This record gives sequence, structure tokens and C-alpha cells, in this order.
Amino acid sequence: MSEVMDLVPDAQASDEETRARVLRVDLQAAIDRDGLSVRTVAEQAAVGYSTLNAWMKDAYAGRVDSINVKVEAWLNAQRSRDKVRTSSAKTPGFLDIPTAGTLLSVLEYAQFTPDMGLITGGAGVGKTEAALEHQRRNPNVWILTADPDMKTPNAVLRELCDVIGVENVNSRRMMSSIIRRVTDTQGLVVIDEAQHLKTDAIDQLRSVHDRARIGVVFMGNEPLRKRIEGMGREASHAMIFSRIGMRKKRDRPQVKDVAMLLDAWGISEKTIRDLCRFIAMQPGGLRQMNKTISYARMLATSAGRAEMSVSDVKAAWRELTNGELPVSAGE
Repeated sequence: MSEVMDLVPDAQASDEETRARVLRVDLQAAIDRDGLSVRTVAEQAAVGYSTLNAWMKDAYAGRVDSINVKVEAWLNAQRSRDKVRTSSAKTPGFLDIPTAGTLLSVLEYAQFTPDMGLITGGAGVGKTEAALEHQRRNPNVWILTADPDMKTPNAVLRELCDVIGVENVNSRRMMSSIIRRVTDTQGLVVIDEAQHLKTDAIDQLRSVHDRARIGVVFMGNEPLRKRIEGMGREASHAMIFSRIGMRKKRDRPQVKDVAMLLDAWGISEKTIRDLCRFIAMQPGGLRQMNKTISYARMLATSAGRAEMSVSDVKAAWRELTNGELPVSAGE
């Protein structure tokens, strides 16, 4: 009996070695196909680089079973990612829809005047995409995305230092370092999600504009517009309000915005277009519509169909939002 039991660990080890040989072939195939490095795979699989390297060369002296488990998990995740990439539809790139043109005009004006601008509107109308497109088209455009953790002007200045590439600056010299970096650049600082900033932080960025003579644009939601316009009635903050040159608001996408995006998606069937138009007018706007169409296309592809249906769109909305579209949607 003891002799039989002594053979079990060896049998298990042999099974793991066989499993490792199969996994090495699969892993090398994935690396070659996707152009990955062993170091990248090691980081993603939570395996030490030297350990994975030795395992791949069949030279690892430790237990191969634990490495096998991690490599197999990574391969399964990679297959899932490949499936999603293959079945999902790519969102159309930037389009010069009417709303985008309006938002770009504020960014261009603020950068080349230079002046301060204000862009406000609902989620998904294209504010961030317009800023990114302006950044692609022009040099010295820096986008700072605010968040609720930026409680103080110093927190905003630290983030701005990172965005514009100013390093290793102590807190007392941040402002002067920022001014030196951006002066004479004809640059533009865009503050996305600016509704998270406190008034003192907004005023600090106004000071950057004044001292460096560069453009600054605040982007955010409707409460941001009300706050800044309310500053015009307060003597202590009137300088902020008076500095705003061009301001535009877009609460929701325009009908032509939606039509141009649906054309770019190649959607011609009227019932689906009407349903997508309804989705675009809900909270989340064009962003939510694009996500819904992309997922609906994935559902259709997974079912072996070349074109998505109304049912796919409704199912995609249900999965993404955990809710049902109204029966009257799209009518």
C-alpha cells in the first residue's frame, strides 16, 4: 500500500508537467500572435518575470502547478478579450457634427485670443471628445480632468504640474513653475469636469490665465454654469465672471448630431434609427447611444447575424442600464 501511495505525488507531478508543456505552446502562440513580451504577460498574469521566463524554458525548479494555474487563467482571459474585440463594433471616430463645431469654436477662440471660455452641458453631448480632438489638432493643449478629491487650489496646481510636465516642484514654487512652463506657448488649459472645483481653485486657474496669457476653458455640467454666472453678482469673485469670454451650453444632442452618427454607424433601418434617436435624448446622450449600438452589434454577431435588430438594441440597453426601454420608445 505504501508503495502505491508513494507513486501518487510522482503521477501528479507528471500530469502537471504534461499540462505545462501544452500551456507553453499555447502561451508562445498567444505571444507571437499579439506581439507581446514575456514581461508584459508576467505582469498581467501576476507571475514574476524570471519565474515565467524559466517556466517557459522548462527550467523552473519550483512547483509548476501554481504557475500552470496562473498561465491558464491568463490564456482564458486573453481568449475572452479576443472574443469581445472580434464581436464588438468599433465606435465611429470623431465627426464634425454641429455640436462638436460649436464646442470647438470655444476652444479655438480661447486658445488663440487668448481668453477664458466656458462649455457646459449634459453628459454625453461630446464635450470631452471635442477637447481631445482640439488637442489632436493643435500643439500645447493640456487637458486636466478634475475630481472631487481636488479640494484645494494646491491640489489643482499639483495636478496641473503633472499634466503640463513640470516635475519635482515643491508646493511653494508650483505656481511660478507653471507660469514659466506655459508662458509664450500660445497654449490652452482645458479643465474637464470643472464642477468638482471649489471657487478658490477656479480663481487660481484664472490667475494662471492672467499671468501667463494663455487660454483657459472650463467644461462641466449645468451647476458649473450657474456657479460661474452667479459670481458676477459677488464683488469678491466678479473677476472670474468678467474673464469669461465665449460661453456655450448644450443640454442635449441636436437631431442632426444623432443623424450623422447613425449614418457613420451605417444604420439605415428606420425603426432602429428612431429607437437610437430616443436613446440619444436620454441621460448619457450620444455616449450612451454609441455604447448601446456597439453592444447590440456584439449580440447580433454572437448570434451569427450580420445585422442587428430592434430586439438587439433593446437587449443591449437592458444589459447596460439594468432597465427596460419604454414601449413607446422610438415611436
